[in-house]
Amino acid sequence: MKPWLWRSLPLEQRSGAAVFAALFQGLPIATLLESPNTPPYPPQARYSICAGGPRMIDGQPQVWTPRVGGILPCLRGLLNHVTLPDFLPDLPFTGGWLGWLGYDLAWEIEQLPWLRSDGLPFPVAYWYEPECFAVLDHQQQILWLAASYPGQLDGLEYQLSVSVDLPVRGIIARNSGNLQPIFHRSQMAYEAAVRQAQRYIQAGDIFQANLSLRFEVQTRIDCWRLYQVLQQINPSPFACYWQTPWGAVVSCSPERLVQLQDRQAQTRPIAGTRSRGATPDLDRQQAQDLETNAKEKAEHIMLVDLERNDLGRVAQLGSVKVNEFLTIESYSHVMHLVSNVIGFLAPEFDPVDLIKAMFPGGTITGCPKVRCLEIIEELEPERRSLFYGSCGYLDQRGNLDLNILIRTLLVSSPQRGKASEDIAPAWIWGQVGAGIVADSDPAQEWLESLAKAEAQLAALNHC
Repeated sequence: MKPWLWRSLPLEQRSGAAVFAALFQGLPIATLLESPNTPPYPPQARYSICAGGPRMIDGQPQVWTPRVGGILPCLRGLLNHVTLPDFLPDLPFTGGWLGWLGYDLAWEIEQLPWLRSDGLPFPVAYWYEPECFAVLDHQQQILWLAASYPGQLDGLEYQLSVSVDLPVRGIIARNSGNLQPIFHRSQMAYEAAVRQAQRYIQAGDIFQANLSLRFEVQTRIDCWRLYQVLQQINPSPFACYWQTPWGAVVSCSPERLVQLQDRQAQTRPIAGTRSRGATPDLDRQQAQDLETNAKEKAEHIMLVDLERNDLGRVAQLGSVKVNEFLTIESYSHVMHLVSNVIGFLAPEFDPVDLIKAMFPGGTITGCPKVRCLEIIEELEPERRSLFYGSCGYLDQRGNLDLNILIRTLLVSSPQRGKASEDIAPAWIWGQVGAGIVADSDPAQEWLESLAKAEAQLAALNHC
């Protein structure tokens, strides 16, 4: 692997979106992994990363789209061919690969029934080695530029110097537009699936399962503006925007699947949701209800135990600890119960083993995980595609950080008509869900799922 050349500049309060727009927006392949640039900066929101297209080696773009069965070997093969350079800045990402892992990676990890089809155009796995990228350290207010050739660094710096950070305009009251989503199942069908999941719980098959619901719209849309609006409505520490040959991925995920930094791994499960209150007093009441609700706490603790068990499979004995427990994180339309689990990767395991142990996240499957995967395959009408998979980076040193793709919209590439200026409306898909337990109210779980879609629908209605 050829080393990158580095240059540091003052960040000057630029956001990840502003740097991405100046350097890479509009390229056929480009990536933004963004955290909010407003202090204080918690550890999970200190950095943003953006990148342009792939490196070319011997005329071949460094892009990989392995199928199920070859995904984890592909990642391990990339890591095994690295020779580290003499200089690397002290950053979480110093070069390597950016990409995603669709939900179907679970079929490479476990033996599962294959009952549904995936009608969406995105590959299960997609990873590429960028030619140029930028890392924003929001806490230190330093912008690091990396490029394959010296002239590229000069070009990137010049693009930043002439760029104008335009504000996103047109954000108004929630859900004021007229765009109506089409849900892929009715409330009656969703509630019937909830009751079937409860029968599995009563039979002792599982303790909890996450059931999801897909919606779609068709409209002409600027994908980059959609991301900007969604991130303004719902700022999130694991947001991302992907421009790809298959379409765009627009996500404002609040949840980390797993991070590995200097052999320390951590996962940050979210389980337990309430809608935001219309007034500060109502908001506090909602938070208090979430913190004290026995059902929500029991469900959350069970999933924290699942994540502790998953991490414990590859961690040093005795190193797994919960260092943050049952805290409230608030977002634009919902609030969540959140915990953080840490542990040190055992010497005999590598980053790919860690991914295999943790994927997919227990908060979007249920407990026990494998049986829930089987039940989800039975009860949901279509494959989850990228939804509830993960995206992020795999660093050349073996560090990684992957989110869970929730609060996500997938946008198909626009199809041109006979006239060059005639662009057909794009298809846009979203997916939301809820955790089902023995005493769940099916109607309430339907409403919780709809509440989780509000920020995405608001963004669509303002683009």
